Amino acid sequence: MTEVDRLTLMDSEIDEIDGLLTEVAARHGAIDDTDFLLEAEKLAHGLPLRLRAFLATCRTLERPLFLVEGWPVGDTALGPTPRDWQAAWQHVGSSRANSNLRHQMLLVLVASLVGDPFALSSAQAGHLVNHIVPVAGTETYVSATSSTEELTWHTEEAGFRFRPDHLAFVCLRNPQQVPTTIGLVGDLVLDPGIEEVLRQPLFGMPQVGAEGRVEYAPVLYGTKDRPYLSADSVYMTPAPGDGAAAEALAVLSAAVDTALRPFVARPGDMYFLDNHQAVHGRPAFLPRYDGTDRWLLRVKIGRDLRASRAYRSGAGARVIVFDRLGCPESVG
Repeated sequence: MTEVDRLTLMDSEIDEIDGLLTEVAARHGAIDDTDFLLEAEKLAHGLPLRLRAFLATCRTLERPLFLVEGWPVGDTALGPTPRDWQAAWQHVGSSRANSNLRHQMLLVLVASLVGDPFALSSAQAGHLVNHIVPVAGTETYVSATSSTEELTWHTEEAGFRFRPDHLAFVCLRNPQQVPTTIGLVGDLVLDPGIEEVLRQPLFGMPQVGAEGRVEYAPVLYGTKDRPYLSADSVYMTPAPGDGAAAEALAVLSAAVDTALRPFVARPGDMYFLDNHQAVHGRPAFLPRYDGTDRWLLRVKIGRDLRASRAYRSGAGARVIVFDRLGCPESVG
């Protein structure tokens, strides 16, 4: 896999971030508060200059995977890994919820330097920060909450016109060192004839918020020397009766499987995926359900939030409301 661009925080930078978060948390009690979201980008400019410069460079040069490491996460202060995302939000305002509020705030601030953090009303009740934890009863689902079943590779919200441009994560806990599997479009080895087919609108994805509707779009797009990718190993299908599309999709699947590499996040790691250049997933693992399981925070980031303005309640709102969408257009 292409080498990960990384920045290791210095002690002085950690102190600077800690002071900023103390000030921000004193003014804003919750991540989803409108006032906090309106100020997030401005507040983010109070982060250390070296961190801001690193994120700006990675964004501008379209690095597919980049990492900020060294942020301290106190395991004891976190409390138990929540049993599901609802449990994570049950105690807002309590000491237990506040134990990870600072990590959530930091994730939103750094994400604001890459683009505009946003949420989908259909995902975790529209909360801006999503808690990624194994959930009992969903072990074999095709979902981030699964565990004993592999979460196979995919572009986040593939085929959806408002899919994220980036995904930002912070690892709070990962005692079993469960990796995120990542496949980069730049690592794929494909025959030019296959690439040409993959650039045609022959590949269907079920549309979010439009039950039964499938939209067809290219898998590869952008320039030939540095293409972008939108694909899903489970839900994407070739156009009915098109043998060339079926063959190309099978070849792509094999190429991605070959290119997949593990990325193991440690507590305090903040990492970013370019959702136009990287597919991701997760291998199967055995959950413990004892309060020590893997726990990630995730934020979706858009580079053109204005495109979804008709589906948000206001210019400053960050939730795309699905019941306003009707039948979303395909991405291509």
